[in-house]
Amino acid sequence: MAEQAGRLDVDALLDTVTPQEFDEWVAYKKLEPDKLDRLRTIITTGLLALCNSWDCKMKPKDLDPILKDEEQAEEVTPEEAIRRMKEVY
Repeated sequence: MAEQAGRLDVDALLDTVTPQEFDEWVAYKKLEPDKLDRLRTIITTGLLALCNSWDCKMKPKDLDPILKDEEQAEEVTPEEAIRRMKEVY
Protein backbone atom coordinates (compact mmCIF):
# COMPACT_ATOMS: atom_id res chain seq x y z
CA MET A 1 0.00 0.00 0.00
CA ALA A 2 1.42 3.36 -1.05
CA GLU A 3 -0.28 5.33 1.73
CA GLN A 4 -0.29 4.39 5.40
CA ALA A 5 -1.58 6.51 8.27
CA GLY A 6 -1.66 9.67 6.17
CA ARG A 7 1.93 9.27 4.91
CA LEU A 8 2.84 8.60 1.32
CA ASP A 9 5.37 5.86 0.65
CA VAL A 10 6.98 7.05 -2.58
CA ASP A 11 8.89 3.81 -3.14
CA ALA A 12 5.70 1.77 -2.89
CA LEU A 13 3.95 4.18 -5.23
CA LEU A 14 6.75 3.94 -7.79
CA ASP A 15 6.50 0.14 -7.65
CA THR A 16 2.95 0.44 -9.03
CA VAL A 17 4.00 2.16 -12.29
CA THR A 18 6.19 0.97 -15.12
CA PRO A 19 9.29 2.94 -16.11
CA GLN A 20 7.51 3.93 -19.34
CA GLU A 21 4.49 5.26 -17.41
CA PHE A 22 6.81 7.23 -15.13
CA ASP A 23 8.65 8.72 -18.13
CA GLU A 24 5.32 9.70 -19.69
CA TRP A 25 4.23 11.36 -16.43
CA VAL A 26 7.50 13.34 -16.23
CA ALA A 27 7.12 14.43 -19.87
CA TYR A 28 3.49 15.46 -19.24
CA LYS A 29 4.49 17.55 -16.18
CA LYS A 30 7.07 19.36 -18.32
CA LEU A 31 4.44 20.20 -20.95
CA GLU A 32 1.53 20.82 -18.58
CA PRO A 33 2.90 22.37 -15.39
CA ASP A 34 0.85 22.46 -12.21
CA LYS A 35 -1.67 25.30 -12.38
CA LEU A 36 -0.94 26.34 -8.79
CA ASP A 37 2.80 26.53 -9.53
CA ARG A 38 2.04 28.67 -12.58
CA LEU A 39 -0.22 30.96 -10.54
CA ARG A 40 2.42 31.24 -7.79
CA THR A 41 5.04 32.21 -10.36
CA ILE A 42 2.78 34.86 -11.92
CA ILE A 43 1.85 36.36 -8.54
CA THR A 44 5.46 36.29 -7.31
CA THR A 45 6.74 37.95 -10.49
CA GLY A 46 4.08 40.65 -10.31
CA LEU A 47 4.67 41.35 -6.62
CA LEU A 48 8.43 41.53 -7.10
CA ALA A 49 8.00 43.89 -10.06
CA LEU A 50 5.71 46.11 -7.98
CA CYS A 51 8.09 46.14 -5.00
CA ASN A 52 11.08 46.87 -7.22
CA SER A 53 9.19 49.72 -8.92
CA TRP A 54 8.78 51.24 -5.43
CA ASP A 55 12.57 50.95 -5.02
CA CYS A 56 12.22 48.12 -2.51
CA LYS A 57 14.78 45.71 -3.93
CA MET A 58 13.46 42.19 -3.44
CA LYS A 59 14.43 38.84 -4.90
CA PRO A 60 12.32 35.71 -5.35
CA LYS A 61 14.06 34.09 -2.39
CA ASP A 62 12.76 36.94 -0.18
CA LEU A 63 9.22 35.67 -0.81
CA ASP A 64 9.98 31.94 -0.82
CA PRO A 65 12.84 31.06 1.54
CA ILE A 66 12.59 27.38 0.56
CA LEU A 67 13.99 28.18 -2.88
CA LYS A 68 17.51 26.90 -3.32
CA ASP A 69 20.02 29.30 -4.75
CA GLU A 70 20.19 27.40 -8.05
CA GLU A 71 16.39 27.42 -8.35
CA GLN A 72 16.07 31.13 -7.75
CA ALA A 73 14.13 32.85 -10.49
CA GLU A 74 15.83 35.51 -12.50
CA GLU A 75 15.31 39.15 -11.62
CA VAL A 76 13.31 41.07 -14.19
CA THR A 77 12.38 44.70 -14.66
CA PRO A 78 8.76 45.70 -14.04
CA GLU A 79 8.29 46.26 -17.77
CA GLU A 80 9.60 42.78 -18.58
CA ALA A 81 7.37 41.21 -15.92
CA ILE A 82 4.30 42.96 -17.36
CA ARG A 83 5.27 41.84 -20.87
CA ARG A 84 5.60 38.23 -19.66
CA MET A 85 2.26 38.34 -17.82
CA LYS A 86 0.54 39.69 -20.94
CA GLU A 87 2.16 36.91 -22.96
CA VAL A 88 0.72 34.28 -20.61
CA TYR A 89 -2.78 35.62 -21.05
